[in-house]
Amino acid sequence: MDDMKDSLSGQAGLLCELLTSAMEPKLQEAGISLGTFELLSAIYASGGRATQVEVARRLGITPPSLSEAVKAACSRELVEQHSDSDDARRKILKLTPRGKKAMQSIVKGVSFAETKMVEGIDPAQINLIIDLLRRVNLNLARFLQEVPPKKRGKTIKPTDK
Repeated sequence: MDDMKDSLSGQAGLLCELLTSAMEPKLQEAGISLGTFELLSAIYASGGRATQVEVARRLGITPPSLSEAVKAACSRELVEQHSDSDDARRKILKLTPRGKKAMQSIVKGVSFAETKMVEGIDPAQINLIIDLLRRVNLNLARFLQEVPPKKRGKTIKPTDK
């Protein structure tokens, strides 16, 4: 057994790489880096509005590490940042109409790639894979809640063209 090729982590990593490659044309078309996409995606997945702490947690980084990416996204009018009306210390991030439009375009490209990805696979098998991945993701999310973000080493680079 090839440790990576025959492992869940190896296959998940390969899938991630392939999906990133499939998204690249849409990212370029929108003029958005992968790091900015991750930021927008985290806000989008939270219903288009989330605290900076929630977004940082979702991305596995510290809130201060997220600040530069937020500043860059705000300057490009993809994200709005404002103080929470209940607690002025808490920062709320919200997708702007431009940010939503960019996300919708990129998600559309990902959906097309997903359609191609599952061609010829029985729908029952697809549903089984989705169910298993949900359980795996939940297990990993629980584990990551126990590991401080500083130990994970992930940072987002706001390098857009």
